[in-house]
Amino acid sequence: MSPTTHSHVRFGSLLCWWLLLAAATLAGQWLLHGQTVRLYAELLPRAGITIEGGQPQLLRAGEAPRMHTVPQRETVYDPPTVGVLHLDEQTCAAQFAALPLGAQDLAVLLHKLQGMGVGSIALSSPLVWQQQPGDMAREMFCRVMAGFEHSAVGLRGRTAAQADFTPLMLREAAIPAEQVEGDTSGLPAANSPLPNSLAEVPDALDLCWAPDWLQGEPLTQKPSGVEDLSVPLLMRWNGETIPTLPFRLALAMRGLHPADVRVRAGQDISFGGRTLPLDEHGRVRLLAPQIRALSPAEVLGSSAPSALSCLLLEQPAAGQEAPQRAERVAATLSMLAAAPREVLTQREEPLGLPILHELPALREPKTLVGAALGLFLLLLVLPLLPLWLRLPTLAALPALLLWQAWELLPQAVWLPLAPLLLLWLLLLPALAALRPVEKGLFGRRR
Repeated sequence: MSPTTHSHVRFGSLLCWWLLLAAATLAGQWLLHGQTVRLYAELLPRAGITIEGGQPQLLRAGEAPRMHTVPQRETVYDPPTVGVLHLDEQTCAAQFAALPLGAQDLAVLLHKLQGMGVGSIALSSPLVWQQQPGDMAREMFCRVMAGFEHSAVGLRGRTAAQADFTPLMLREAAIPAEQVEGDTSGLPAANSPLPNSLAEVPDALDLCWAPDWLQGEPLTQKPSGVEDLSVPLLMRWNGETIPTLPFRLALAMRGLHPADVRVRAGQDISFGGRTLPLDEHGRVRLLAPQIRALSPAEVLGSSAPSALSCLLLEQPAAGQEAPQRAERVAATLSMLAAAPREVLTQREEPLGLPILHELPALREPKTLVGAALGLFLLLLVLPLLPLWLRLPTLAALPALLLWQAWELLPQAVWLPLAPLLLLWLLLLPALAALRPVEKGLFGRRR
């Protein structure tokens, strides 16, 4: 090239090609969106991203994901309403002549409850009376208890310096050791039963027993200050993990046994196809339990609701008044005894996954102006480059585009690949047409 000449691109041709390429790119944003989706359908699996629903969703600014309704079967649990009968001396004073209530009085109340349709009962009582009941009274009490469809009797205990053998009535209630995982040291513990008036009655062995109130163990004596937290579902008795009173009765009502329970201490507890989160003390969150307080007057007058099929009867020992405990035990029983029921529901799901959003910068005016200016400069400069430099530059453009799209995938952001690749293809005939011309310094064409 002579020092008296210079090369340039004809401005008219440059302007025409610039307008053509810009218009094609803008039109391609809408006309080639499907092709962009197909390109991402090929790109995403190579990035280890699974595509669901046939293809991904590439959303423009302000566009909501396309959804569809999917029918599904869901298991819900219907907690039964559990009655609460708290037999403290103040409550019973108006209905009974002699206090505290004895074994025969309890047998009468239990018989009344059976007549009202109560089929399942949990009895929390020290089973110690001022006047030692005779053999007939104790056998009558056991027979009435055995008349319920499901029943459980609480056994009170303590931690003694010298451990006793685990009571015979609790041995079969232990959860198999291989089904208990984790650290169980946070569970309430006992190693010796407190004396009670039924321990020596042969018929008592046929009752369903479960550990209940423990001496010196606040977790079993008072409910947690957190309202939706159950009483402990599990206790350790001589190292064995045993369901407590409400859990033992709930298992019986569900037709389950302690051998059907799996425990991961501090994590969860599973039984009957249901898994609940479990804290280190063996407690779970109460989910919509149903309880109803009853009075002795309602029971003796047969005015309690007939639909009440399950009940907790608590007779506290002297000096152990805690009415809130009975309500919490009943609430625990209600939630654990909930019967499963399948319902057909519908849920909204995205029509395709993953969902990618358009790069926000593409909609900003400064980005559009910068892109238009960059395209103009590209058309102006590329034709002037020597062939050995122009070809690598052209080859680098799509590679750079695909690399940038790949880098944005973890952010769930997409680029208009198809329109930009179309722009690159149109650059090839544009560069062929925009051949530089040489002019002298005084405007004469060379």
